[in-house]
Amino acid sequence: MNNFKSQVFQAAFDLLEEKNKLLSSELKSLEHSINEDTKSSAGDKYETGREMIRQEIGKVENQFQQNKVFTMEMKHLMDSQKSSLKITEGSLVRFGEDWLFISVSIGQIIVGGEKVFLLSKNSPLGQELMGKEKGGQVSFRGKSKIIKELL
Repeated sequence: MNNFKSQVFQAAFDLLEEKNKLLSSELKSLEHSINEDTKSSAGDKYETGREMIRQEIGKVENQFQQNKVFTMEMKHLMDSQKSSLKITEGSLVRFGEDWLFISVSIGQIIVGGEKVFLLSKNSPLGQELMGKEKGGQVSFRGKSKIIKELL
């Protein structure tokens, strides 16, 4: 595997791990809040507050699970890397001046001073790029760019 692509994988794993830590910390904080909340004489207000915290806990747990799924998908992509002349899931693509990593949609990372956007193969741009080859031209949102590199 190309050194730059290995660094992209590592940076993606680092980002996912950082999100895991933040979500775990937020979950602990919410659980602490619900345990520390004491019943007041305004019973309805107490129950409403607890329910809001429970809903927040549910949201954070869902994000935590989604992050685990993204991590498993990234591990699968890394383990199944093979060279291809066409863009597939796991491809690192120089599209115009941008680096795109067709993987999981978790945003942007910086690798070796380069911005790399992680996007899903199911995203609109991901769908346009799938199956294309190096040197090919792709139009997206009214702009046409050339696929300069494919790793």
